[in-house]
Amino acid sequence: MAQMAQMVCGSCRQLLSYPEGTRQAKCSCCETVNFVLEAHQVGLVRCDSCALLLMYPYGSSSVKCSSCLSVTEIGEHNRRPPWSVQ
Repeated sequence: MAQMAQMVCGSCRQLLSYPEGTRQAKCSCCETVNFVLEAHQVGLVRCDSCALLLMYPYGSSSVKCSSCLSVTEIGEHNRRPPWSVQ
C-alpha cells in the first residue's frame, strides 16, 4: 500500500490525504484540483494581512492569500534558499 501524504486545499482549507507521488489531489469537499508540489518546489511565507502561513511555488514573485485575498510580495527577504543550502 502506498504511503499517504497530506496538504491543505487551496480553496476551502480542507485537509486532504493523497498517495505520495501524486501530482494532483482533488478536494472531496469543494472539488478543486490541487497541484501537489515536492518539498524542494515550495516556499512558505506569512500573509502580510492575516499572518496565515502560505505555500507558493518556488520562484514566485507574489502569493494571494486564500483566506483574506491579500497579495503578499515574495521579496528577497522572503525567498526560500536553494535546496542545496538548507
